[in-house]
Amino acid sequence: MESRVELFARIRRDARVEGLSVLALAVRHGVHRRTVRQALDSAAPPERKQRQGVSWKLEPFKGAIDAMLIE
Repeated sequence: MESRVELFARIRRDARVEGLSVLALAVRHGVHRRTVRQALDSAAPPERKQRQGVSWKLEPFKGAIDAMLIE
């Protein structure tokens, strides 16, 4: 599996050398058209977004639950 940086480089090279359309590049590389546009706009792929931690709904009751389970 190639890295996204390598994929972006290949997409940019194919667009420059062969003058392919966004759709043709997407089909050739097996990616979405949005990914091709990102590759053409920037040499480096965007950073992955970090997800916010999801709080546990029972967190306020954790102490009481633990106490019940210990008994």
